[in-house]
Amino acid sequence: MASALPPRYLLFTDYFIYWIHRLLHHPLIYKYVHKPHHKWLIPTPFASHAFHYLDGYLQSVPYHAFIFIFPLQRVLYLVLFVAVNFWSIFIHDSEMITGGFWENIINGPSHHTLHHLFFTCNYGQYFTWADRVGGSYKHPMPELDPFLEVQAAKKAGKIE
Repeated sequence: MASALPPRYLLFTDYFIYWIHRLLHHPLIYKYVHKPHHKWLIPTPFASHAFHYLDGYLQSVPYHAFIFIFPLQRVLYLVLFVAVNFWSIFIHDSEMITGGFWENIINGPSHHTLHHLFFTCNYGQYFTWADRVGGSYKHPMPELDPFLEVQAAKKAGKIE
């Protein structure tokens, strides 16, 4: 039964993070709580932990609530919590590598880069299913890579 807990942890937290993250984008809340995180239109690993304290608290609630509903061995909880932090850093690296097998299932860096660019899509933490159900899924495509504009500006001599 304990082997079922990590997948359950990921699905449970992903579902609730989706809705909390989406709520944080509501116009009445966004500019006060979540906007500091979106200061980086093109996300960086530093942006993964750059947020308002209330934003951090709200998005941490599902992780802590999970262990009250489904008791979890403390070392496993710590390992999962550290893994979540590494995942958060990973999805903020702004890589727009597209076309992979898992791209339709896993919410990776290309999905989260689109989230930072468009603000209204890809709210999920690990998976794309909640965005698909919630109507907020935007599929990563190579032509949406923000670095294409940077490369074009360099070619045009607008930037060095």
